[in-house]
Amino acid sequence: MPNSAVIYSGVYELDRLRRRRDRRVQEYIHHRSRRVYQPPPPVTMCRIIKYLIYITIFFAVLALVTGAMVLLIIHFRLPADKPAVTKIPGLCTVPGTHVGDEKHIVFGHNLIKEMAAFRREIDRHVDEFGIVGQKRMTECNTDLFWGYATGKPCILLKLTQSLGFKPITYNSALDLPEEAPHDVFYHVIARPKDQRVNRIWPACKVQENDGLNIKIKYIPERYFEITDLFTTYNTSSKNLDEGDDEDPGLKRFIGVQFLNIPPNRDIFIDCQVWAKNIPLKAGSAKFRLRLVEPVPPKPEVIDDLES
Repeated sequence: MPNSAVIYSGVYELDRLRRRRDRRVQEYIHHRSRRVYQPPPPVTMCRIIKYLIYITIFFAVLALVTGAMVLLIIHFRLPADKPAVTKIPGLCTVPGTHVGDEKHIVFGHNLIKEMAAFRREIDRHVDEFGIVGQKRMTECNTDLFWGYATGKPCILLKLTQSLGFKPITYNSALDLPEEAPHDVFYHVIARPKDQRVNRIWPACKVQENDGLNIKIKYIPERYFEITDLFTTYNTSSKNLDEGDDEDPGLKRFIGVQFLNIPPNRDIFIDCQVWAKNIPLKAGSAKFRLRLVEPVPPKPEVIDDLES
């Protein structure tokens, strides 16, 4: 049949295309109907206070539950004298100014301001332990400037705190590695057997020691006693009978005094601590010493030339 013979009776629409739209219209009309429509409750001050009380109670209960869980974890998993993870202690020095990976210590009779800063820095670490700390470091501070006023500078070697760390020491000179300094070997082998165990051995050496006669003195002793060293309280102090209790933090300090330092010359020094489970990278420190003194002017020499 040709298209010209088809008689149209009106506009044609497919019910399937209009089904979803009609459904949304019916749902909207049903929702807005007066029979089922429930208007929202009015906002009054009473309802606002009630909501605030509910929110406060909720967060209060949440805080109590969270706090109780934290206390349980701390009580059963984190003892007060032990950390969650045991770290390796390091070695640091006092005083000095950091320049790169080493400290610079420049002092002299004319550098009063710098020497006063060194004195305050050392006092800040030693005064923490009161009269016991001052007594332990007496030989370092005979001039009240920690040796910097008399050309005998003293530095503090300190092992950083590492709760729960158990060092493994070299109890015999034969156990020392080949890279250990010779003076450490001879120092250990010269001590009685009962004075070799449970001790970390420090060693400071001067680089390029040719032509120098620098002497190094350790105060009060040349070792760190490991008994209760990395704890918060020393229960086996030797001074209990005398009424004094030695702080384990004080046992992590020793003084190193340098004698016969030549003036106006850079002295490079390396310090290390020797224990089997302390890597040298962590247990090493570098610093530079320089004693500044005025240089006297050279006399002018006048040659009488015969004319």
